[in-house]
Amino acid sequence: MLQRLSIQNFVLIEELSIEFFPHFSVITGETGAGKSIILGAIALLMGQRADSGTLLPGAERCIIEAQFTDLDTAVARMLEEEDIDSDEGECIVRREITSKGKSRAFINDTPASLQLLKRLSEYLIDIHSQHQNLLLGDAQFQLSTLDLYRGEDLLVSRYQELYETYKSKAEELNKLRQSMEALRKEEDYLRFQYDQLEEADLEEGELQELVDEERQLAHAQEIKEALQRATSALSDEEQGALPALTFALKALESIRNYHTSAEEWYDRLSSIRIDVQDLTSTLEEEASSVTFSPKRLARVEERLDLIRGLLHKHSLQDVSELIVLKERLSEELDKIQSSDEDLARLEAEEAKCYTALLEAGAELSASRQEAARAIEEQLISSLHELGMPHVRFHIHIDSLQHPTRMGLDHVTFLFSANRDIAPEPVADIASGGEVSRLMLALKALIADKRSLPTIIFDEIDTGVSGETAERIAKILRRMGRSMQVMAVTHLPQIAAAGEDHFYIYKEHGEASTRSHLKHLTATERIDEIARMQSGSTLTEVTRAAAQALLSSFAED
Repeated sequence: MLQRLSIQNFVLIEELSIEFFPHFSVITGETGAGKSIILGAIALLMGQRADSGTLLPGAERCIIEAQFTDLDTAVARMLEEEDIDSDEGECIVRREITSKGKSRAFINDTPASLQLLKRLSEYLIDIHSQHQNLLLGDAQFQLSTLDLYRGEDLLVSRYQELYETYKSKAEELNKLRQSMEALRKEEDYLRFQYDQLEEADLEEGELQELVDEERQLAHAQEIKEALQRATSALSDEEQGALPALTFALKALESIRNYHTSAEEWYDRLSSIRIDVQDLTSTLEEEASSVTFSPKRLARVEERLDLIRGLLHKHSLQDVSELIVLKERLSEELDKIQSSDEDLARLEAEEAKCYTALLEAGAELSASRQEAARAIEEQLISSLHELGMPHVRFHIHIDSLQHPTRMGLDHVTFLFSANRDIAPEPVADIASGGEVSRLMLALKALIADKRSLPTIIFDEIDTGVSGETAERIAKILRRMGRSMQVMAVTHLPQIAAAGEDHFYIYKEHGEASTRSHLKHLTATERIDEIARMQSGSTLTEVTRAAAQALLSSFAED
């Protein structure tokens, strides 16, 4: 329940701190006194967006804080999931708004998002205002009413889990079909590319080897002649290097016994002669092996043209990249070949999920049909009590062609307040007063089912008066026995039914106007009820009438 509300510098409220009570309370006051300001402040705590225009003129910051107690277990779970510390059975929500338009929210002094405030408020408080009556004609609201009446169970959560599984599987299947369609359109081209690369039979490093071989074949005659000249320069008997080295060795050998260094020089020169002789043999062999082959050159050039053409075609730089491309093409072609099996598997899985979804949806629909009949019976009884003796109310449930996240059902509330008029969709036929009474009856019906500790009605008495107002008051008082109920009202019958009475009023100073809220004493309450009944002039007669009205509810 909402135990305490504190407001600083909000619209016309400079500072306010008020304690609320369980059961049924009422808030009254003259038109324009600021009842909507109180509700607006609570709405901010429920996650409504705010701006600097909500601040009291001249203030730098406004602060709104509420303390909630007797919390639902879902609140504790939510706070634990968000890693927010919580005292057992208590939650403090705070909003701070600066003159620059910046806003911050806190739950138990831990920063929180507006989205979290909205989620949390679903378990803390419900503000029913006149505009919410418009929801009565909304199919989603009507469907939610059935589920709220049914209470928290596993049917909806199980169905929605199956729905998400089905949607995920259907999306996966759709992506596979799109991928297969795209691949099949390219299959012939992919196959052509792969076959071309496969036929090329490429090898790592092949390009550089072919380039080297082409260069050698193209200059074979020059290479052969150069090698022969080099061999001749080394081995010529008259001017070759080898005969010269042999002559030098003989010269050094003649002084080996007489000159100390000659031995070392002889060994070094002997080693050089061996190397030169070895090199000469190598050059001779190489010169003899070099031949000019036009056929081989043509084959090498043809191979190079093929490889360079493939590189250019695929915008690649090296044979290794072509080999990687061939492997990738092979994988894509394999994928196409195996995609039929994958498609069949996914189609079977999707069909299985769809069947399970329909079964869960059918079970949920049957439960909603049962809830609809119970709501019809109880709602008609409540509306009779609210002064609508000839009311007819029927919940029509159509089966949808395709499952939605909320199930297989489309719900329409059919309503008629007159015996001779066939029920029609409530949004098309009900008057303002009829909608107010219908919404009150619905709220009363599902209040216990929601485990919601607090509900605030903002002028639920719109379009009603007299005996109907007294009946509404009795329903609100009855609801207050199991939860905290507050009503903003202009009717004395409803105000008199409250177990606690709050009065909002304005004070006009020389430079400003301020709104205030106070808890009325028994005497103040009699005067306020009398004012609501008879106007501003209070007499012993009007006070006695007010006391009588209060006493009639005290005896209830």
